[in-house]
Amino acid sequence: MLRTLSYLNLIGTVCYFLVYLQNGNPTIILGLLSTIVYQWLILRSQEQERGAWGIIEGFFAVLSLVFALYMGYSAVLLLIIVIEYEYYSWNSMLLIGSGLLLMLALLFHLFLSWTEKLVKKDE
Repeated sequence: MLRTLSYLNLIGTVCYFLVYLQNGNPTIILGLLSTIVYQWLILRSQEQERGAWGIIEGFFAVLSLVFALYMGYSAVLLLIIVIEYEYYSWNSMLLIGSGLLLMLALLFHLFLSWTEKLVKKDE
């Protein structure tokens, strides 16, 4: 499950990057890159069957958490603005939908990887 979610998050991150590329922000680009590195570290740890996290995995997990929360906050603010001005453009709706979906997937992935780390630590 964790491996499949990692691949889906990688695809979602790349899709979000392509949608957001129209008006890129350095914070978003760094967040996307840190999320990609974190997903890669999880996949590598799954392949090596290593359960313990190191400092690097923890660092990128925190960056991914901050980025997921920032994306959710940005998507909600954009949704409020879209409703306030009644301007429902396709780009805005795509950015809101992909941002919320990716935020939920990242948070779920972080939760799963954290619980798996705790289970493997107890063994």
